[in-house]
Amino acid sequence: MTDHDDHIQHTWNLAHPVADPITIDLWTDGYSVRVEGADQQSTEGGRKDIDRLLEKYALRGYWVASDYDVNDPHEPELPDDRPDECAECGQPTEYVPDHYDGYRTGPAWMCTGCKWGQWSAGI
Repeated sequence: MTDHDDHIQHTWNLAHPVADPITIDLWTDGYSVRVEGADQQSTEGGRKDIDRLLEKYALRGYWVASDYDVNDPHEPELPDDRPDECAECGQPTEYVPDHYDGYRTGPAWMCTGCKWGQWSAGI
């Protein structure tokens, strides 16, 4: 797919008895997915898109000929402004670097329960 693989976390190679092979790459950012040799070229859905694509191509007669880790996933540096708990329901929070609320996109701390969000101070 490219001349270097610094940005690739995991690769799946799919085979078919009569069709061209397909390569699916999950990038180290954890959400970018690139497909070569098929009708779909890229998505931003991460692992859930990988599962969906593998199922889609299995229904078309493809199988996973090989899959392997390429690089470790990128671990974003977390900001220091993490809330102790959700201000709405008291559940723990998780960092979402690209949260979209229908109006803006940016880093946010999201509740693991009610999904209430608090934007990170860095934006």
